[in-house]
Amino acid sequence: MSVRFAEGGRERILERGLALSGMDRNGRAEAALDTLAALAAAWCGRGDIPRQMEGAMAVLLSRSLQGEDGRQVSSVKRGDTTITYAGGQQGFSAQGAELLAPFVRLRSPEGRWKP
Repeated sequence: MSVRFAEGGRERILERGLALSGMDRNGRAEAALDTLAALAAAWCGRGDIPRQMEGAMAVLLSRSLQGEDGRQVSSVKRGDTTITYAGGQQGFSAQGAELLAPFVRLRSPEGRWKP
């Protein structure tokens, strides 16, 4: 799925995300942005990332680059080291889903809704 950005949006998200994470630009950051954009667009039922959504995407990118996905640990086992995380929502933590909530579009089955 190819996600469309507002004009200059991809670059703005990348720069803000890097600034928030304190990291330098590299291939990993660009790949992470492309993956997050596709995941966010699918989550929100959209084919684009509008300018209003860029701040949320920058925060998600910065968290991803820092290795913080916002998932809370629900249990830890010491012998053989097992860590269980609280359930997220289809690829996003609860905080990520909250960031994207204003941009979610309702979807209906194909052909069922004809205005």
